[in-house]
Amino acid sequence: RKIFNDQPAGISGIAFNTRRAPFDDIRVRKGLTLLENRQELIDKLFFKEYVPLNSYYAGGIYENPNNPKNLYDQQAGLKLLAEAGWNQRDAQGRLVKNGQPLTLEVLYSGKSTEPSMTIYQEELRKVGISLNMRLVTPETLFKLVMDRNFGMVSMAWGSLLFPNPETSFGSDLADVPNNNNITGFKDKHVDELLKQYDIEFDQQKRAAIIREIDGILANSYQYILGWDAPFQRI
Repeated sequence: RKIFNDQPAGISGIAFNTRRAPFDDIRVRKGLTLLENRQELIDKLFFKEYVPLNSYYAGGIYENPNNPKNLYDQQAGLKLLAEAGWNQRDAQGRLVKNGQPLTLEVLYSGKSTEPSMTIYQEELRKVGISLNMRLVTPETLFKLVMDRNFGMVSMAWGSLLFPNPETSFGSDLADVPNNNNITGFKDKHVDELLKQYDIEFDQQKRAAIIREIDGILANSYQYILGWDAPFQRI
């Protein structure tokens, strides 16, 4: 049986290290997001059981309903990459900027990730982007991520009943290793909201603060968000 509920979903998908190029450019992050056909993955690999994630606090009262839905759009994705300077092609048809091809690497630690990652890799190859898939042990992935030694990484975070965004998105953690702000996210307004959240006792106001933070995160494209099941099986 499936029990549909509002259980918090947590964050899953491909995280960008925004400290390093080309991921320091939001146009690149958004462009790569629009080039992943999540609905096709859900239909082909997951028997249409899941729904795309559009929130960093999906499920329940914390999700911002106005977040971008990021439907697959190859032309829009390529347009954003072109605006970021990836507007030429070499003799092999690869996207290039200043003579250098757009070559990416994504870390992952579970073989179960490969089917969806391989389909995404093929989608990128069709438009002239190389994606190298690097399988490592969970221990190696953890160390590389904590040392900020990665470009893209397949990650999933468990959910909390009461969100604690400071530990994942506070600016004071962005340039410090060994914490959960793996993407290097910094935003002064979010920092102010985090301070408000910590001293607010009204639950509805706390939820409103998280929804505002969620909207900022979703529009900054820290992750290519994945998918989740809006139910539990029993």
